[in-house]
Formats: sequence, structure tokens, C-alpha cells
Amino acid sequence: MLNNNQLFETTRLNPEGPEHRKHFIIPATFVGIGGYGKLVLPRLDALLYQYFGHRPQPISMVTFDFDDANGQVNDNSKEFSTQPYLVALPKKPLKDVAIKLRRKDREKILPWTSLFEKYVNFDHVKYADAPGLNLFMQTANLAWRLVWESHVLPELKSSLQNLHPAPQLLNRLEKEGYSISNRSMVFVIGGGASTTGPSGLPPMLAELKRLKPADSNLFPIVFTPHSYRDKTDEHKARGRAIFRSTMDRLLNIFNDLHFDQPYGVNGYRIKLQDQLFDHIFFVDGSLSGGRGQLQTDQLGDIVARFLFKLIT
Repeated sequence: MLNNNQLFETTRLNPEGPEHRKHFIIPATFVGIGGYGKLVLPRLDALLYQYFGHRPQPISMVTFDFDDANGQVNDNSKEFSTQPYLVALPKKPLKDVAIKLRRKDREKILPWTSLFEKYVNFDHVKYADAPGLNLFMQTANLAWRLVWESHVLPELKSSLQNLHPAPQLLNRLEKEGYSISNRSMVFVIGGGASTTGPSGLPPMLAELKRLKPADSNLFPIVFTPHSYRDKTDEHKARGRAIFRSTMDRLLNIFNDLHFDQPYGVNGYRIKLQDQLFDHIFFVDGSLSGGRGQLQTDQLGDIVARFLFKLIT
């Protein structure tokens, strides 16, 4: 992380201490997808603890990944980790299905595949016994659909509960010195040039737009191919193609005001007839028009600070 003075000097709104100020908060839910969610959210947590002494209840976090490794950062000898809110998505359902897809009688033993035929190219589904989804986009496309109802949807519903605090909670927060905004925000943070992020962004945004309160704004924050560090040339080339395809898909859904796809083997569908988001933010990792580059940790710090400023 940036050193403590750099990281927090622009976020201290009143130097007199918590007993002399009213804390303003916009209720917010932060949803991470893949590695970049695990990069940003611990840093945002550190900012919240530095300023408030804890994470206020109207602010919730959840992050999803097919890699169960935690993201973490240390600040002033205190560790902030995604462990309390990381939903490690299981790959076993994907592995089992990938094996059965090679059988000639797959339609008999996997009758639900007919639900997905328009959306998943089963011939390109591969399973790798390694963390993550390894740039196999059709594999990722299927993987989300196998776990959505059981592991994603319940967590999304739970994370949105405090966007508009109930009167009893609101009164308690005000007595504790908080001023709570009557509007709220939902942020989705993910990489646009890997696998988990690009494959998860469209359904995540559509589901959240459907589930969130009507007066809550939805903002995706997408890391572009230029922001990726320590990747091979082959990964970067494939990542650029994935990014272009993902952005085309997001903008088509945004313009057509239509998303209707199955995300469950029992017929569950995500349906939306509305714009997919209110505004989209891109993070490209450069400074001064491309004359300098930020390292990965610096990117996480800056995005976390940006988010902190938006909600306080």
C-alpha cells in the first residue's frame, strides 16, 4: 500500500476526532468478482477502519471467485483480509459436468443442457485442475450458471439488505453520530481482461439491477487490459480479445435494455428490461496520458480511495 500519510491525508474530513464530528455515509454494497475484487476491497476496508474505527453497518462487502485464496493487506500492523466476505465458488460441479459432457449419452445424463445450448458452447468447455478459470471463457460461462442459485444469489440478496436501513437501525446509527444519506450505491469491481471478471460481469450487473432498491445507483468498475501486470504476452493478447468481446456484450445489453438468460439447472433465469448500469468506470493503470504506469498495489490503493471518497 501507499504509506499511511499518503493514503489517508485526503480522506480526513475533520481533524478533531470522532467525538466532534458527524459522520456522513452513503449506504453502499461492494461486490467483487475475481482477483481485482480481492485487490481493492481489503484496502477499502482499511480506509474505513482508519477513519471510523470499524466498517459502518450500512456498508457491506462480498466478493466471488473460483480461486479460494484470500486477498489481504496490512496497515499499521493490522491485517485486512477478504476472508470474512469471500465466497469461494466451488469448481467440483464444473469438473463433474465437464467429464460427463464427453460422453455420447450426455443429453440423457445431463438433461438440463438444453436450457443452456443457446448460451454455452459445450464443445469448448474444459476443466483445469488449477485455481481460477484459466482464460477458458466458455468454461467460465458454464461455471457461473452451475453455482449461481446456490452460492451467488443468496449472498447478493443478503448484501443488499442494509442499503436502506430500517427505522430502528437508522435511529441507532444517528445516535452513534452518523448522518445517513437517503440514497445508496452498489459497486461491482472486476477485471475485464481475464476470465472470472468478464464472464461474471453481465449476469452480476443484470441481477443486481433487478434486486437493488429503485433509487440505488449501480456502478461497475472495470480494469482494462492495460492495467494487468505480470502476465505473459499470450495472456495479454487473449485478455485484450476478451475485453473487447465483454465490452461489446455489456454495451449491447445496455442499449437493447434486455437480458434474459438461464442461470440455474432447474430453470432459474436472470431477466432484466432496463439499462444494465448507471455509469461505468474504467481503470487503465496509467498516469499522465500513458507516460507512467502504476503498479498493482498502487492501483488497488487508488481505486479504494476513490470509492471511499464517493461514499463519505
